[in-house]
Amino acid sequence: MKINFLKAVIFILPILSVIISPGCSEITAPQDIFAPATPRNFVLLGGGDGQAHFRWERNTEPDLREYRLYRSVNNSNSFTLLVSLIQTEYVDRFLEYDSTYYYYLTAIDNAGNESVSTNIIDVQPLNISAPQPPTRVNVSGMNNPQLGVQELRLSWVPPDIGDLKNYLVYRGSDSSFTPDASTFIDSTNIAVYIDRFVQINQRYFYKVIAVDKGLKTSLPSKSGSDLILSSPGLISPANNTRFGDPKILKWAGVTDAVDYEVFVGNGPFSDVVWSSGKIKQSEVLYSGPALQTSKVYYWWVGVYSKDKVRFGDGSEIPAQINSYSLVNSFFVE
Repeated sequence: MKINFLKAVIFILPILSVIISPGCSEITAPQDIFAPATPRNFVLLGGGDGQAHFRWERNTEPDLREYRLYRSVNNSNSFTLLVSLIQTEYVDRFLEYDSTYYYYLTAIDNAGNESVSTNIIDVQPLNISAPQPPTRVNVSGMNNPQLGVQELRLSWVPPDIGDLKNYLVYRGSDSSFTPDASTFIDSTNIAVYIDRFVQINQRYFYKVIAVDKGLKTSLPSKSGSDLILSSPGLISPANNTRFGDPKILKWAGVTDAVDYEVFVGNGPFSDVVWSSGKIKQSEVLYSGPALQTSKVYYWWVGVYSKDKVRFGDGSEIPAQINSYSLVNSFFVE
């Protein structure tokens, strides 16, 4: 009966082979030699401005592992693998305008079988359009006398293009300034910039223009601005003095400060044991954990120039500390 049952299994499931030897029965699956179907509807959604955008339909095989996109440059005879992926869409970026690119796609199953390739698509990604302007320009001042740093830090979101060359950074005295030769300060290849040629307590406005490899330029970004605040002077407790009750920390107020934040730590600018959170006044009662006697602690103040950073698209992010005080030490008896 056992042998008849196995024969029935073989009849019902022809993809299984049965090896029967005295004292041993084993069922093994044959090697998978069947390739997946060729991906359907492999199409070019857009080609130009240094990029090529493809899409295709998903295969239905349950053992599909990935797709492989092949590319050849300036001829259709020297294809190499460009990318393996599981998605059904891909954008090839940073292409040369004057080159012709050829592409085809295949599907791969878990056994490594590769489908017949799709038809070849050729693309010449000419420089058609100027870039979109950078967005979410964020400007943050930084004054850290302990480190000797006074600068304005810029960052922004790049436009989604495949032929970006660099950015042009402009600085003015109000949000309506015109980006031109008189307000140009520098160029950069990355979406960050640090301006150190600035003065304390003076507000600066910045705009950024994107440039593609064909030297087409975007419209200017919306402006971002900030200033570098003065460093707050610490009053009490003075440096290397006893901190008695009531434990009130005091400092000199800073012009244009929006908020302050006080820190107490086991080291200068490190190992914080308590912080006040954002406060408006220039003194605060210490309300952290009990301080150990005869132990040296450190305290400092951070100053905010804005509550939040708000962008033209309505989004916002928390503001960072703009200016720091020097660090004082104290002890408790």
